[in-house]
Amino acid sequence: MARTLAEFKSNFAPDQEVEHLRAKVSDLEARLRKERDATGEARLRAIQLADAIEAIEPVKMVYKAGKKASAPVTCVLHLTDLHNGKVTTRSETDGFGEFNPEIFTRRLNELGAYVLDKVAAVRSAYTIPRLQIIGTGDYIEGELHHESVATNAYPAPRQAVAAGHDIGSLVCLMAPHFESVVVDMLTLDNHGRLTRKNQSAQGAENNFGYIVANFVQARCARQSNVEVRIHAKPSAVIAIGKKERYLAMHGHQLKAWASIPYYGFDRRLMLEALKRMDITEARFTKLLTGHWHVATDTMYWMIGGSLSGTDAYDHDYGRHAPAHQTSWLVHETHGQFDWTRWWLT
Repeated sequence: MARTLAEFKSNFAPDQEVEHLRAKVSDLEARLRKERDATGEARLRAIQLADAIEAIEPVKMVYKAGKKASAPVTCVLHLTDLHNGKVTTRSETDGFGEFNPEIFTRRLNELGAYVLDKVAAVRSAYTIPRLQIIGTGDYIEGELHHESVATNAYPAPRQAVAAGHDIGSLVCLMAPHFESVVVDMLTLDNHGRLTRKNQSAQGAENNFGYIVANFVQARCARQSNVEVRIHAKPSAVIAIGKKERYLAMHGHQLKAWASIPYYGFDRRLMLEALKRMDITEARFTKLLTGHWHVATDTMYWMIGGSLSGTDAYDHDYGRHAPAHQTSWLVHETHGQFDWTRWWLT
């Protein structure tokens, strides 16, 4: 009998492959049972959590409409590279640029209206009693090149008078909307100079920018809330609020090739910082320039735009710089914010 049973097992025992598959099936069935148990537990927890969430009372609203910030905010308008007297026709720029004295006046008025509208809107949240205007030069096209002499609308002395009149009119237009207005005008630039090369000593006085600034000062003399400060020197530190101190200059002093001199800005920042490091009243937080016609705002330096926009020279080299100027706000304590390009038609 034993022999017969042994023979039976030997004849009918499954081979190793079948045994492996049976073990695999058993293992998978065990896993499936565990997964079903876990899924059921998870579903139960989800149901319990949903019941608990539904039982929570809604949070009582404590929101109240905000009030205006108590600390004053200053509106800053940067005027640079206005180029009064310059003439650019649409035909010589394929329609990318046009400029003349009439457009000069129109764009200044348009700029003033844009900034006033912005201030009116922002005053719903901030107290903005002050307007700070910073001029960084090239108020006129001048007679720097023979091409300018041949194509300008009128000679440089008349450009200076016209630019001074229109800038002064812009200030007087905006002044009634603020408690106080301060206008800082630098007079050293390259387009207004009266010498063939850039002049260091007395260059800020031997410049049509000096005449423009004095005309603006005379134009605003009877406006009681306006102060015009003339900076007849290469640069000036202009303090706004408790935090911002702008080192303003025209920008032609920065040596460059191949467009905007990014390294030149960093190099100038380093030199100025070293020069001023032991003089508290001369320290600055940011370098502010014009000259390059393309508005830029970085951590340590800023560039303004131009009122003239793309001219024949720009177009000839494939550059396009739409007419624009910039403005921003300075909080008394927290500093600069809301830097804006104003594109002008």
